[in-house]
Amino acid sequence: MRGRWRWSLAGVLGLAVAVSLFVIPALGQGEVIAESGLLRLQLDGGGDRFVFDPTTGPDQVQVLSQANCKLSSSGVSLVSVVGSSANAAKKPYAGLKDHRIGVGQNGEGNGEPCARINKDLGQTLTLSLTGGLAGEAIGYAEIDLGFKFNGDAVLELRKGGVLVDTVTVPCGGQSDCGPDSGGSDNERVILWVDPGDDPGDGHWQDFQIDGVFDTILIRPGSASSSGAISLEAGLNGSPSGPLGTSLHTADTLFSVVEVFDGEIDCETTVVLGGGDDPTMQITRGNDTDGGCKGPVDGLLFNFDAGVDAGRKFVDFVTEPVDANPSTVAQFLEVITWTFADPPNVVGGAAQQRTLYYDDHVTGVPERVMPWCLKDPRPIGPGTTGVLPSGHTSCLIEANSQVTMAGDFETTHTIYNIGDGKRGF
Repeated sequence: MRGRWRWSLAGVLGLAVAVSLFVIPALGQGEVIAESGLLRLQLDGGGDRFVFDPTTGPDQVQVLSQANCKLSSSGVSLVSVVGSSANAAKKPYAGLKDHRIGVGQNGEGNGEPCARINKDLGQTLTLSLTGGLAGEAIGYAEIDLGFKFNGDAVLELRKGGVLVDTVTVPCGGQSDCGPDSGGSDNERVILWVDPGDDPGDGHWQDFQIDGVFDTILIRPGSASSSGAISLEAGLNGSPSGPLGTSLHTADTLFSVVEVFDGEIDCETTVVLGGGDDPTMQITRGNDTDGGCKGPVDGLLFNFDAGVDAGRKFVDFVTEPVDANPSTVAQFLEVITWTFADPPNVVGGAAQQRTLYYDDHVTGVPERVMPWCLKDPRPIGPGTTGVLPSGHTSCLIEANSQVTMAGDFETTHTIYNIGDGKRGF
């Protein structure tokens, strides 16, 4: 099992970035949201589609099409789009018409079936992350909604089937709040979790929500019995929000994130950091007594990284796995550090940096990390004879290079037991 976590610092003040490159809550303080990529809903003459732009790798595209206004898709599976209504016998379905998504059903009649979600028919449109995005969540969204007949929009947000929040968006458009009146019928709705993502006042309606979600149910509210809603993407709708403006697009946007709960089980690897942060790949082995103790779902831990006394550091903190101090968790870490320039050393001196560690033992100061006495890989139960006497961390391997981009990159492979702070 393996996961990659790239910590998003959107909205964090520059001073905070200078102090801490990525910060994870202390043990027991809840979830950590990590950026995974950007999901765009594009509905215009260039084609209707979902496009996922991951933090690494190529774009993934789910093409949307329609036959007799019934929505279908092809390509990569990213989002499930389902239409429902109060009368299941009418066989409701997700609809697509004139670059708008709504709900259609048998015998709906004239007007704009498929392009609207109608209150008088009890219709609901449900979008859920699926396929390549299954298990991910949404932490921020800029949604273009079209309104008709003064109907409010109700957004039910769910994560793993559990209700996270319910948001009611009043129609603030002009005329009759209908798609046939152009952009004045539309609202840009912004949903955000992190206070750093607060968009402030603008032409949009924004709501701080109680948590990330993987499913959104859209339906007309109670303001008007004939109210209707359309899901749109800026073609004839609202101007873009702050994120859309920065990207020069009026698409409906979803920031896709992963949620990390601070747990790692034995024989599991996670990768954190990346970008401007040190990348830390951590593999947990069995405990020193050969078992795998800790909470039911794995060992709790957290990380902090930044600059301290002019040195970069990564601080890795675990919760004890057993009351017996002789039983501790074993870890293999691969930390990649990136610097703008190679070390500035006197001519003829060794071109290397010194790695330090601090295992947070009272009265024991920070120390230079020694070399391991032998390579512990793979980490086996009861690994012995690896650590020099009196140490809890040791260095297995160190490599440095100047990259094609001109950066200086150093990678350390470290064996350690328990927690500790590494830096240089």
